[in-house]
Amino acid sequence: MIHTIPNCGFACSYIISGDEGLMVVDVSSIGTAEDVVAYINDTPGMKLDDIRYITATHFHIDHIGGIGHLLRQCPPETMVLFHHFVEGYLTGTRHISLIRNWCVGLVPASLASTRYIRRFSHLKFESLAGIPLPGLRRIVNVPYEQNKIRYLGDGKYTRYPIGFDDWEIIETPGHTEDSVSFYSEASGELISGDLILNMEKNGCGRLNRFHWSREVIIKTYHVLCNTIKPKVIYPGHGEIIKSNENALLKVKTFT
Repeated sequence: MIHTIPNCGFACSYIISGDEGLMVVDVSSIGTAEDVVAYINDTPGMKLDDIRYITATHFHIDHIGGIGHLLRQCPPETMVLFHHFVEGYLTGTRHISLIRNWCVGLVPASLASTRYIRRFSHLKFESLAGIPLPGLRRIVNVPYEQNKIRYLGDGKYTRYPIGFDDWEIIETPGHTEDSVSFYSEASGELISGDLILNMEKNGCGRLNRFHWSREVIIKTYHVLCNTIKPKVIYPGHGEIIKSNENALLKVKTFT
């Protein structure tokens, strides 16, 4: 089951609850981490000691900027999960991909996302890691030890189990090279990250125009449409998308 953290800043944050505990997806800022803690403490049957994993759909500042703040309040065995490309970022053998369409992609989505900001801590990030700009993309310091990180995948497969209930990782590049989505076939739920945005109330969502590769993001979308049938999509920014059959088919693509 997915729990949406309401009004938690620029990016959406989600808690997946299951038989094996809790997994938190996309802790975008220090304020978001505070919201996650408050949600868990206020929800019967949940506790911080149940957090098994903290993960991110991609290595951008607005999706990783509060992970360390949350991690410090978790049990020692809690691990951070990242796509295997992130190991290259942190060791300096690979660089964060540059993104296109800042004006027509990032600016409108960012302006629309401001309605979810409720206090100053939603604008506070632990470091400058995860900014896809020349000169800044080399800043990758994270406030926790590398032995707290487990890397997802090995480049051989694009869909594989995460080791948490029936949840799977689906590699969904396009917005970034390291983008992943989280999918449960049993519940029909998909956390899409920034592959899909939905900034309209009761909207159907759209492919993200702020992307590393237009060709790759289109290919990723069509592969998903042909392989999975989520009834609920939880986007990286905005409102959830629902359908009785396949919510992916409602999403607006590029014209």
